[in-house]
Amino acid sequence: MNPQKNQGAEDSPLLRDLQAEVSSESAPMLQFMLRHAGTIASIVVLFVLVLAGTGIWRWYSTSKNDEARQSLARIVLQTSGPAQVKELAALAEKAPAEVRLSAYLALGQSAMSNGDTATAVSAFAKAAKEGDGSMALVASMNEAAVLLKSGKYAEALALLQQLQSALPGEVTAPQFKQMTAEAAVVAGQTEQAARMYLALSREAQGLNSEYFRARAYALAPKIVDEEAAQAATPAAPDGAGTKAPGKAQ
Repeated sequence: MNPQKNQGAEDSPLLRDLQAEVSSESAPMLQFMLRHAGTIASIVVLFVLVLAGTGIWRWYSTSKNDEARQSLARIVLQTSGPAQVKELAALAEKAPAEVRLSAYLALGQSAMSNGDTATAVSAFAKAAKEGDGSMALVASMNEAAVLLKSGKYAEALALLQQLQSALPGEVTAPQFKQMTAEAAVVAGQTEQAARMYLALSREAQGLNSEYFRARAYALAPKIVDEEAAQAATPAAPDGAGTKAPGKAQ
């Protein structure tokens, strides 16, 4: 740093006037601010730009979300048929993350209604990845339903079994288990389906229990009869079937 330059700055009329207005304790800070005024100004300008940029980005992000939601509503309400499927597909691919799940679900429903099963399966699978919890489950069950409708029974059964094994016990409702059992039926795994219906009959009550048991019997009578025979066999008393200690023969 140039000593002559510093000396001139310290003896400047502006500095003398400012020093006369501030206390002796604040004078060193005043000199520091004057010496580094350019750097401080640059930092302040940068900080203001960052704040402004953050605000602009939030406004832009919110604006894009609103625009995507309006586009989704317009397509669903004002279009139909293959044209609707095409517009929803284009929207889903470019939609912001906050709108993407809804766009893929709408695309899946539209494609399924218009007989485009390949697009429907793909859309519901993507929706399941975008969502979580109950929304992901809804998307996956719709995917399985489309697979069943399109004759891809083994794929539907595999997906449903995967979902059932991953879900908490309280979420596996009878309707979900029944859907899995019917998928097993059309996939040619009737014995597995019969066991699922027997399990449902034990969980249900009244007419539902009777229906599930009758459905299992219609699929695989032998399995139902075997279970009935096991249930009718009295339990062996404690100690039965064990030889009393004694000399070996």
